[in-house]
Amino acid sequence: MTACTPAVPSGEALYAEAESNYLRYRGFVNELQSSLSTQPWRIGQLGSYGMQPSECDGPGTYQFRLDRAVQLDAAQRVEYADTVESFLNDKGMTPSRGTLGSDSQEGQLIQVKVRDEGDFELLLIEIGKTGDVLISARTACWPGDRAELSERLFGGVYLGDGYLPVDTESPTDPLFFGITPGDPQFVRETPSP
Repeated sequence: MTACTPAVPSGEALYAEAESNYLRYRGFVNELQSSLSTQPWRIGQLGSYGMQPSECDGPGTYQFRLDRAVQLDAAQRVEYADTVESFLNDKGMTPSRGTLGSDSQEGQLIQVKVRDEGDFELLLIEIGKTGDVLISARTACWPGDRAELSERLFGGVYLGDGYLPVDTESPTDPLFFGITPGDPQFVRETPSP
């Protein structure tokens, strides 16, 4: 008796499956962000737009990652943690919540996270004492060649090298998948002197 190994998608099938995975995870994260604030959120480190596939669990798999941050009212940080926890519970997840540091009753940092649930390997929400909120998302590993997917998405264009020159985005901005070479997205207009 032989074991059946599922086929690893490639070509158009890889692109279509990755697009579905991407839109689902980004939609979830955007909904989570919106539960806290629809104002623009800072994009994490250069190139961390959330669409670049990363290798995951070795060759033949990929995942998506993103980091977003926003400054909110520090006096409401416990309420923000409650909102996040409630959101994740309503989505059928089992978040864990903890506090790091002991400078005050609420501590320095409140963390709410889920591991290995839904589309996520890790979904971490950190709420700092000063009101900084950071969402870090690492998706589950999906089958498919990361390099092939990256080539199909971007054709050698790097998002951080001018295609997406913005450093913020709102969770209500329309989602898109892939790029159109020569047609930059979200380019900021230079103000007239």
